[in-house]
Amino acid sequence: MNEPNERIRETSSVIVSVSHRLSACPSTGIDRVLALLLAVLMAYCVLGEKALSKAQEKLPKKPRILSRTKVFIHPASDIKDPANRNGFNHAPSVTLLPDGRLLAVWFSGPFEGSLRQSLMGSYSSDHGFTWTAARVVQDFGGGSDFDPAFIRSGSRSFLFFSAGIKKVAAWEEILYKQVSPNAEVGDSSMKVYSRYTDDSGRNWSDAVVVYGETSHTSRSNGIELSTGELLLPVHRLGTKAGGVLKSVDKGRTWKRFGVIATPAGQGGEPSVVELKSGRIMMVLRTTDGYLWRAFSGDKGKTWMLPENTGMRAGATSHSLFRMKDGRLVLTHNPSTPPLRTPLTLRLSSDDGNSWGEPVTLAEVALPITGRTHQVAYPSLAELPGKMLVVVWTEIFSPDEDHAYGDIHSARLQVN
Repeated sequence: MNEPNERIRETSSVIVSVSHRLSACPSTGIDRVLALLLAVLMAYCVLGEKALSKAQEKLPKKPRILSRTKVFIHPASDIKDPANRNGFNHAPSVTLLPDGRLLAVWFSGPFEGSLRQSLMGSYSSDHGFTWTAARVVQDFGGGSDFDPAFIRSGSRSFLFFSAGIKKVAAWEEILYKQVSPNAEVGDSSMKVYSRYTDDSGRNWSDAVVVYGETSHTSRSNGIELSTGELLLPVHRLGTKAGGVLKSVDKGRTWKRFGVIATPAGQGGEPSVVELKSGRIMMVLRTTDGYLWRAFSGDKGKTWMLPENTGMRAGATSHSLFRMKDGRLVLTHNPSTPPLRTPLTLRLSSDDGNSWGEPVTLAEVALPITGRTHQVAYPSLAELPGKMLVVVWTEIFSPDEDHAYGDIHSARLQVN
């Protein structure tokens, strides 16, 4: 169809129709001119409504939530209780294993940064409807294991995380002197590690450092590009400068690329996808209340300056995900900092240029009581039949001595 000619015919048809109705009314010559102008205006209004309707039809439909469940419920909340090992659970990531099961992993301890903090994991054999009892999947001991992230490459599943001693709480000083008396403390102690499994999590390799520069951490899942290269999003601690670790040899060696930050110096917890064009898109955590993104045209080696999308976003971790059919999924908090509620998910059929209507995964009541209450840090996996599984954390702290984190999940059907 010739679109310009079709639009001319539609416009003429509407003008003639409106003019005939207006001509039935008694009027002067000036009135007829005004009536014709009114007909033209009405024609464009009608066509504008049609164009809007067509544009809305092109937007992806809102996914449907099939079920919600809790992956892990906190057993305690007193951050100073020596018996509290798993009260604070945060930053989950999920992956689909080669055997069809799901694996969700998060960091767990009495509080964030505890010397007793480890990585806990749970499996699902029924597409995220139920989850197994959680168990430790990584624990160096005497330090903090943080921020798990996955990359799936064929039959191999990589688990990345950061580890070190970020801080020593006053009530853990005795433990520090017992197990890590000479260890460095602070962001500079943190390094990025990886382990892998070739049998869907039944056995894991030993942990190795994949990036030796300190003060770096992973967070969101990485991706395998259409060319077979692997990209893991990383950032400098303190929400400074995102980038990627890239492997061209199936994960044997890694090299860092990109120092991506807004003009204000913000660029934390990046998430990446490969677009239909082959470009890489990254979204960043910032503190200005907006979602920022950046692009790479050479598989992550160099990056354009970040741009403000104009979309509202909390100062927290966002998730970008590409479905097998090419559509993008954005899961984030469209809120003004410091709020981290609600948590929503929306789709894009045009590589992120426009987004469909959001579906709310979780939210907390406002105004917030206590020190904080949030639903945030999402991660996604896709199952057969265009089904998505999302995991996230709910954190609540009523006072400075108590805090808990629970891990949630939801199953969604995408049309």
